[in-house]
Amino acid sequence: MATNMFKAHRKWLAVRGHVLEHYGMENHRRCVIKGAIASLPYTSACKVALEFETRFWEHLDTPIFGACWVAGPDYPGIGSICYPPYNINGTGRGAMLGSYISDPDWTDRWIQTSETDHVQFVLKAMKDIYGEVIDEQYTGKYSRVCHALDPLAGASWADPTVGQHQLYLPEYFKTHNNAIFVGEHTSYTHAWIASALESGVRGSVQLLWNWDWSMKQRLLWKSGWVAGLTFSLWIFHIAAKGDWV
Repeated sequence: MATNMFKAHRKWLAVRGHVLEHYGMENHRRCVIKGAIASLPYTSACKVALEFETRFWEHLDTPIFGACWVAGPDYPGIGSICYPPYNINGTGRGAMLGSYISDPDWTDRWIQTSETDHVQFVLKAMKDIYGEVIDEQYTGKYSRVCHALDPLAGASWADPTVGQHQLYLPEYFKTHNNAIFVGEHTSYTHAWIASALESGVRGSVQLLWNWDWSMKQRLLWKSGWVAGLTFSLWIFHIAAKGDWV
């Protein structure tokens, strides 16, 4: 795969740098973009979703309708517990995130733990919090995701150190040897799903712009809506993130 993957005339690269290193990228790249590929740090999270016969959390003495809360030091290894904000008071089965944690000490531990043991740990914490209703209503169905175990993700989101975002961002917006870099780590407001979407718009326009002269003319003619869409997404990110980088 590494041998043939990058023989295309133009490349649109959405994988993160530390994953990209394993795919035989050319060595004749500019120093800054090589640094971005090799040294940009990332954070990994683990999540465990559990299914129950009912949405029992919406029928407690103090009902919970959506949102997340931090379990705190009384429940180490859990992080946040999150409840779905959709289908409120719906009937039938429901699922919740029994654990969502990005603490590196715990995520490193969880990726070395079997899926079964991890889920049992989360179930025990849920039982300590909610009591017998967990045993009574748990269906036995679950889903665990640790992004560090995903060979195409390798992490959850970019976590640049001071100065890295300002240094690497201009390089991501350039085309390097017919390769275009996209993904949340290439966006002004990294770490958000919307950031990945924004980078996709930017990368698509960049690809079409580099394609041929006639495509440039068409993009210039339609630049009003292209620029408007990109700018709107960018402003949305700033508002959601609360800062510029």
